[in-house]
Amino acid sequence: MGPPAHLKPNHKGKAVLAGGISGVVEICMTYPLEYVKTTRQLSKDPNVTYGSVMRNTVKNTGFSGFYRGLSSMVYFAAPKAAIRFGAFEFCSGLLSTPEGGDKYGLGAAKGFVAGLGAGAAEATLVTTAQETIKIKLIDDQFSREKPLYKNFFHGVKTIVAESGFSGDGCRTVLKVSTAQATRFGVFQVLKSSPYYGKDSPVKSAAAGAAAGAVSVFAFQGIDVVKSRMQGLESAQYRSTLHCASEMLKNEGITSFYRGMAPRLTRVMCEVAITMSLYGEVVKFLNSVWITD
Repeated sequence: MGPPAHLKPNHKGKAVLAGGISGVVEICMTYPLEYVKTTRQLSKDPNVTYGSVMRNTVKNTGFSGFYRGLSSMVYFAAPKAAIRFGAFEFCSGLLSTPEGGDKYGLGAAKGFVAGLGAGAAEATLVTTAQETIKIKLIDDQFSREKPLYKNFFHGVKTIVAESGFSGDGCRTVLKVSTAQATRFGVFQVLKSSPYYGKDSPVKSAAAGAAAGAVSVFAFQGIDVVKSRMQGLESAQYRSTLHCASEMLKNEGITSFYRGMAPRLTRVMCEVAITMSLYGEVVKFLNSVWITD
């Protein structure tokens, strides 16, 4: 069971546009949490806490420091979210009959399968490059007394010249595809529950927040390892497994949960905003963009 008819795009272009709009709005609202989360994950010092990250950021760069790397997210937010929702609607269509039924009898798993496809498309086409740029920009500010990257475009030019984006794709695809499968899947299950009742933006936001929370608890470790492998010191790790084993040996099991609190808050807000806003934008587009 998918979204109500008035919240489901009747044209693929609407899914792309609605996804892009909701993605840009969401990242501008939640980026400071992303900055704190990533900084905490990159640090190997157990004395570096969320509080110290915030204090040092304000002291050294002011409140604008919390938006270091935001440009990489904003430039990619619209295409990333557009591809995510467009691919989800496309995959959902492949799994559905012309009447909207369950073509392959997947039942509740239909949302998970379509979400897996959406996440893989998003990661392959956009997120790998975006995550690499974002993490290196944040790491540059946090770990260097004098940041090397002058701005977003200088950072991108330098990053590409030094290392490009090779080696990051598989980790990012794994992380994003499983996360989106969980988020879309849980969201669809919650919305199809008899307890959900009549749809509303508030209920969509609540279902989105719950879906986001489940994905964080399930895949936090993958996100931390990915951040380490995309940071400025990634050359010290021979592979993803080597990175994970070094973290476990030198920093303990808790290192895989660094940055979880701000990430949990940020992802819950992210999925709540995008899922609820997406439906409202689709409803508006269906009213002004007649495609039937």
